[in-house]
Amino acid sequence: MKKTILLPILLLVIACDFQNNSGNDKLWIVSAPAGDEITKIDKDGQTVIPNGRYIAPAGISILTAPHPYGLTLSPNGNIAVTANSGTSPLSITIVRNILAKHPEVQQIPPGPSTEEGVLASVFMGLAISPDNQIVYVSGGQENKIFLFDVSSGEARGTIDCSDISGNTDYSHGYIGDLKLSKDGRTLYAVDQIGFRMVILDTRAKKIKHSVAVGRYPFGICLSPDEKRAYVANVGMFEYAIIKDGPGKKSKLKSIDYPAFAYGSKEMLEGIENDTLFVPALGDPNTIESFSVFTVNLEDSNNPSVVAKIKTGHLVGTLVEGIPAVGGSSPNSIVATDQYVFVSNGTNDNISVISIEKDTVVSTIYLKPDDRMKQFRGVIPFGLALSPDQERLYVAESGINAIAVINVSNLKVLGHIPSGWFPSKVEVSKDGEKLIIANAKGFGSGPNGGKAFEQGPEGSYIGSLMKGTVQIVDIPDDKKLKEMTELVISNNFKFTLSNDPVFDSRKDNPIPLYPGEKESPIKHIVFISKENRTYDEVFGQIEKGNGDSSITRYGRNATFSNRDKTKSISGTTVMPNHLALAKQFAMADNFYVDADVSADGHRWLVNTYPNEWCETATAASYGGNRDFKIDSKAPGVFAMNGAAGAIYPEDYNEAGSMWDHLERHSVDFYNFGFSIMFEPALYKAEYKYSGIQQYINFPMPQPLYDRTSRMYPTYNMAIPDQFRIDQFIKEFENKWMKGQDSLPAFITVIIPNDHGAGDRPEAGYPFRESYMADNDLAVGRIVEYLSRTPYWENML
Repeated sequence: MKKTILLPILLLVIACDFQNNSGNDKLWIVSAPAGDEITKIDKDGQTVIPNGRYIAPAGISILTAPHPYGLTLSPNGNIAVTANSGTSPLSITIVRNILAKHPEVQQIPPGPSTEEGVLASVFMGLAISPDNQIVYVSGGQENKIFLFDVSSGEARGTIDCSDISGNTDYSHGYIGDLKLSKDGRTLYAVDQIGFRMVILDTRAKKIKHSVAVGRYPFGICLSPDEKRAYVANVGMFEYAIIKDGPGKKSKLKSIDYPAFAYGSKEMLEGIENDTLFVPALGDPNTIESFSVFTVNLEDSNNPSVVAKIKTGHLVGTLVEGIPAVGGSSPNSIVATDQYVFVSNGTNDNISVISIEKDTVVSTIYLKPDDRMKQFRGVIPFGLALSPDQERLYVAESGINAIAVINVSNLKVLGHIPSGWFPSKVEVSKDGEKLIIANAKGFGSGPNGGKAFEQGPEGSYIGSLMKGTVQIVDIPDDKKLKEMTELVISNNFKFTLSNDPVFDSRKDNPIPLYPGEKESPIKHIVFISKENRTYDEVFGQIEKGNGDSSITRYGRNATFSNRDKTKSISGTTVMPNHLALAKQFAMADNFYVDADVSADGHRWLVNTYPNEWCETATAASYGGNRDFKIDSKAPGVFAMNGAAGAIYPEDYNEAGSMWDHLERHSVDFYNFGFSIMFEPALYKAEYKYSGIQQYINFPMPQPLYDRTSRMYPTYNMAIPDQFRIDQFIKEFENKWMKGQDSLPAFITVIIPNDHGAGDRPEAGYPFRESYMADNDLAVGRIVEYLSRTPYWENML
């Protein structure tokens, strides 16, 4: 759906060793190492990815379909299989003779599109039978396990995971991570939206048991003796429908604005009156959220949960002086004879659980460089142990690396460079090589322009984002040190603040770091727009490094309606954008961190997408995460797609930019931005809200009371002209005629450059009509602001 132009964070400021700091000689400025280099894919050298980092994966890389979020090795160590969980094609990739010079690669299905008759849905979970003949594939929303012959790739049936008995109804499920017993007779899989662990008989191809676990179970492992299973629960809340009353005969009721703020009394206790019933969400630290459940398997007829363990930082806990806003996001899990290791995706650490005590006994912190120790974003994901259980390997999705940890002393030894967003990792049977699944491989590359040659997968970014399987020798200590240095330089460029390189910016009105100098900028108006790229609008600008061959909305444009009955030629579609670029400034080498809209809306509010968001987004855009309102699954309302808001499961440890602003007493006000939760109702008559909500999703607390109730969020049925009318009206009443002072930070969504189908009856006879609507709105808001007394000190 929506894709947002994001403003990247260009510089970070780090103060090191303040106690011994004289002046600013220990103040580090951290920037993207690629600087102003243009993105490029160089599989044999150094690739520049859109966030300005380099990737240079060690070893060799084999291409797979997009987003391999699952990986397994055969018991004999000769075969690797990936689960390509989104976007298209939903598939598996079988790599035979994985350690040979020329491995054999087979994709199932083989084409560029998902084939529902072969593999309608796949999500992460994989296991190969002890005889190395059958691969079991988790079927995501199909609520089943698919079986394929490893040698031929032929289908070998399915195992249904539906289970309806008594008061339980597991007819709708979302099967994810799985593990197979050593004898190959029993499969253990998690059902993300059913909040259960499924136990399956592989010989009878039937379900044996469903064991209730925590919220959104994401990862699973077995103890080496297989007496216990461990399930990592990644979710915070169980969401519910808003109704007109609490009784069984009550009906769905939609409301204009989210029912409550995150952390509020209403969120904890719910809302109930004569016309409205909003179920409570309760305590974010309840044991069902962000936890590991231990399941005793010794009585095969009665598997039962025997321990519930919280991992990572609890919500509200002070972490380095900042209360934790988000949960720990425990996602992946492995076990030795003594310990269970759990990766906490938003805490950048690994919880170490004693098998004997069923409690966390230690924590391993992933801080690749001491100069960055107060920041988060490593995103620990997949885990693997060496055959001798002496080394733990961690996929560090946020820094494109694999951490190496000494199990005996729990020390981080170093980092190995991987491809983009490593998701899973395995160790070869001889313990000498790592096999890594990189969800984004080398990136998508361009999807249009003079140099682009369209292949069978088309031009959609999601389909171009091929994954990779990486095979790399496990390094000795000397080589690991070199690799660690490469990981650091691939991710960060450190420059002291008094370096002469910054002399040229002495007259820049934006301080290099907080407190450097007084800035004339007192107010920032941040306008969020939608899907347009630089070349589509600005590609004809001679001073820019653009490609005019794909400029659809610039000068001298020619276009027609969908059925080709009307056309226009020789017009300028977005003149105000071009005029602003000419009068002020524009950036031509400007990229987004996100792949699509959904994760883009997270990035835009300084919330990096964790493993939950990344996997769910890819699945959703691949048609692999459909919402069913009549589902009985307790987690069904987390099956959201391209939402323009952040959910509690997304929250980073320190929250979002809203929390950051509030912590630093920076006043702000919001017009329609970052409040579009999905699922929702869309109608033109919802003109003051844009949508109506009917699920009890909470809104970030700092944003809740600082958002306009008269400005509509994303809804293509509402003209951007009405939005600007509302903006000007409220601005006038609050800050021109009223007593309030203009906040330092204003956020505004003007979304109609997203575009939609022709609607001549509503004033949009062409797709380009939406662009023109948006362009006029942008021009109007700049014109209005330029005539206020705040303009002189506004950015």
